[in-house]
Amino acid sequence: MSPALPRQQIRQCSHCGEDFTHIVRPGRPNTFCSTACRTASRASSAEPPDVTQYAEDLSATAEDLNLAVTTLLATVQDDGDSNTLMRQITDIDRLRKDVEAAIVARARARGDSWKDICRSSGRGPERLRKMWTQDAVTRRLELVRAARASRPAPPAQDPADGPAARTAACAGAGADAETARPPSQTPAQQLAAAMSYLQRSTRKSIKETALDMGVSPSHVSRILAGTRRPSWPVVERFAAVCRGSLPELRDLWEAAQRPLGYEAAGREPAPDDPAEAKEKFHTALNALYLAADRPDLWAVQRISGTGRKVAIGEITRTLTGGHVPDWETTARLVAALGGRPAELRPLWKAAAAPPPRRPDAPELPAAAFG
Repeated sequence: MSPALPRQQIRQCSHCGEDFTHIVRPGRPNTFCSTACRTASRASSAEPPDVTQYAEDLSATAEDLNLAVTTLLATVQDDGDSNTLMRQITDIDRLRKDVEAAIVARARARGDSWKDICRSSGRGPERLRKMWTQDAVTRRLELVRAARASRPAPPAQDPADGPAARTAACAGAGADAETARPPSQTPAQQLAAAMSYLQRSTRKSIKETALDMGVSPSHVSRILAGTRRPSWPVVERFAAVCRGSLPELRDLWEAAQRPLGYEAAGREPAPDDPAEAKEKFHTALNALYLAADRPDLWAVQRISGTGRKVAIGEITRTLTGGHVPDWETTARLVAALGGRPAELRPLWKAAAAPPPRRPDAPELPAAAFG
């Protein structure tokens, strides 16, 4: 007895409309005449990827990760307990995965291949593709957006308010927010914030400032908004018009030129001369103070960490005088002003070193130190 021939049907392709022979088998019937038609149909029916949304997801998750890492560093410098450090590193690991999901989503929406995405990750394309399926990426980013949407909205602020208002808000939030620090900023954002503060201090309009500088108002507006990075000659003209400190603006401008994450290696080596290192140390601290909109010193004290408070007199001497505090105090002040303590540590170490003894200076007897 010969085997029964498979039953066939003539169907119409749901994509191209051509007739094709369909072999009836258990399961869902085939509605496409070829694999090419199936692929083309899925591509045409799929919603176009929202690259803008994925770019916003990446920016937001990267900012959250940056803030978490900065908070971890501040906790380490504050000699925080191990339980707090482990909780923070767990949060960082979760945020890292959020960032990775956003990177994959944006890359795929842009048309990047899996090979291009994983080139520097140490993982193969197939492994990354299986880990970050469309469903996995969508679910994770939906959770991220939901968590971000559930955060309490910040209090309404005047558009002219800058980092100082945020610093004061953190400081006045009560005991539970005693260690709250102002939102982390990139060096480019700190430069824009400092220039914006100086421009507002002149009481001039942006148009008047631009006229005095000899540039267009739109150019100045983009610089102050942080969407345009100025050249150094432009910063020099701005400092002359707005009466800004060239060394402080130079410190911020140079930091903005370095790649993100360059940290201490990006700064020039600290000077060997303690007096020169001391001057550069205070310039760097005052540059951060300027980028934070020169907040009230009591507000800086309240968010400088738990435990032993930094005395107002010590903060004043550090910012306006030649005082170099101990490292714990320095790290608290830098973090309170939105800076990165690790980046200033080599400069602090050189500034805090005792001045070299002159070769002709007589040695004091040991009894003099008793």
